[in-house]
Amino acid sequence: MEYRVEVFNHQYPVVVAFVQHLGYSRGLTAVRTDASGFWAATAPGHLKLATVAWCIVFGSREEDLHWTKTPSCATLQLASQDFRQRLLSKTGLTKEQWETYHGHMRAFRDKYVAHFDFSNQFTDPVPSFDPALQVACAYQEWARELIKPVLLNQQTLSSLYEQWKTEASSVVTQQRRP
Repeated sequence: MEYRVEVFNHQYPVVVAFVQHLGYSRGLTAVRTDASGFWAATAPGHLKLATVAWCIVFGSREEDLHWTKTPSCATLQLASQDFRQRLLSKTGLTKEQWETYHGHMRAFRDKYVAHFDFSNQFTDPVPSFDPALQVACAYQEWARELIKPVLLNQQTLSSLYEQWKTEASSVVTQQRRP
């Protein structure tokens, strides 16, 4: 399949950044015990950065780096259909559930992470980021098929996620030692 190199070369690192920030957020959250101070501000900061990165690629089609901008026009329909199938398969969501989840992620970004609107405040619970991580992993599998030579030797995003989560946890644990 054909793809737009200039889009992919900027897009893939954004997906990796999403996974990294999510791993750091969860790693910090898993071990921190103080409710104030540096770690209390750092973990949510990573979650907010993860949200922004995820929405750049999977949020709005108007984004220059939206996943639909990777395949060339000649392969767009087939590649888009393939990604959507992978996304639903990986997350276990139906099309309707995906649309609802996607809306919650965008609302979280729009009304809490990137903007604050007194008249229309974000009051929903923070969305689960498990499906977002599964979408990123589905994207990597999809991109491997679309762009074979570029991603064959890359670590999986799920293994990188675990690595970054462990790294963040160990930083907090080491910092606590006398």
